[in-house]
Amino acid sequence: MNLRLFLVLFLILVIFPKAPCSAQEPVFDPEYVISDDQLTNYQSMDIGQIQSFLEQADGALKEYRSVDVDGKEKTAAEIIYRTSQEYMINPQIILTLLQREKSLITKKSPSKDDYNWATGFTCYDYSDPVSRFRGFARQVDRAAWRFRYYLEHPWQFQFRVGIATKTLSNSKDRTLTSKFGRFIIPKNMATAGLYIYAPHLYDNWLFWTIWQNWFADTEQKYPEGSLLRASGEKGVWLIQNGQRRPFYSQTVFLLSYKFKDVKEIPIKDLEEYSIGSAMGFPNYSLVRSGEDVFMLIDNLKRLISEKMFKNIGFHPEEIILAEESDLSSYQSGNPVLSPYPSGALLQDDDTKAVYYVKDNVKYPIIDVAILQANYPYSHIIKVKSEELVGFEAGDQIKFRDGTLIKSSSSPTVYVIGQGKLLPIISAETFEALGYQWDNIIQVDESILKNYALDEPLNI
Repeated sequence: MNLRLFLVLFLILVIFPKAPCSAQEPVFDPEYVISDDQLTNYQSMDIGQIQSFLEQADGALKEYRSVDVDGKEKTAAEIIYRTSQEYMINPQIILTLLQREKSLITKKSPSKDDYNWATGFTCYDYSDPVSRFRGFARQVDRAAWRFRYYLEHPWQFQFRVGIATKTLSNSKDRTLTSKFGRFIIPKNMATAGLYIYAPHLYDNWLFWTIWQNWFADTEQKYPEGSLLRASGEKGVWLIQNGQRRPFYSQTVFLLSYKFKDVKEIPIKDLEEYSIGSAMGFPNYSLVRSGEDVFMLIDNLKRLISEKMFKNIGFHPEEIILAEESDLSSYQSGNPVLSPYPSGALLQDDDTKAVYYVKDNVKYPIIDVAILQANYPYSHIIKVKSEELVGFEAGDQIKFRDGTLIKSSSSPTVYVIGQGKLLPIISAETFEALGYQWDNIIQVDESILKNYALDEPLNI
């Protein structure tokens, strides 16, 4: 089917139908629980608003007082507010966490332990809580601290944006794993941070449910995935990750959406959202412009021959017809000369050596522990030695950032951060940072020698 295409510099996709889309109920996405803005909007509530919220909930916290970490006695609202401002974490996040962990927002007669472990900080599945973090104020303080620490040190943790990571599973999680699976790929830093705090699907579903009931309407008037157009204005926007993303091309729009689903709204509502990146073709799309066929990878357009795209597994009918203007936002990249432009694991059928191959480079994986940690669910393709000979040799693959490792000859545990070994100086530090003991990988001492040693981690 031929499509009429338009060149647009900013946003001039004109849509004539004005039929509003039907109302959508929020749907839990385990890979996008809340937005980054929602996590860090520390000015969402002042002390008075927090106190009013606690009073409306009518739980014990409305009258609760405790000594804060600065040694001063304060109300629960004052402690929550002080913490949110110090670490620049949304107080609504803290309120949601208090409810998820111990129901403290609504509970009328909490136990001593409910207060002592209010946010579940250092309360793990298979070990006792760390005693030094006992107490309501310290629990609130350390919970916000941990989120801020992750935002500033994401490379120290396994849950990271765009990285597939396995969640923990218990009986509650198993009610969700059949629907969502145990691997998640966080779409933003806030979601990754929530899984670092509690690496369970159920816990994050519960957090999302509480958030939707209490705070979602104050953050976003239109559900994720809404297609919107401002009254009297040209152009269509997609609400995604708390932002509005423009369509610069009708071709791109029609690949996945329909005009009838666009909702017209007041321009002031649209302007409440910050502007995100423009909507483009799906990654690894084949697009024909003139006589040339390109594979679109990230922000690059890469020439590809018919022989090569057939070798990869594409069919000519999958080629999208486009104007040169549709590709104006893409930079020219190197031609695709390998059937593995997105990367693949190849195993030499003779030597059994495994390589990660991307484009025309093969990267050796020297230890099975690295293979299992970095590519836990990837399929390995067995190939003849002759095929591997044709690739250039690259550096060996190392453990990805956030991996916990130790040698069999020493009790010291390290986390990989920015390609270096960061020693963790104590069990308390290990648990305060949210690491799980059963995630430690034991390796040969020779593996550690491949990394430079960095400063020890200390809270």
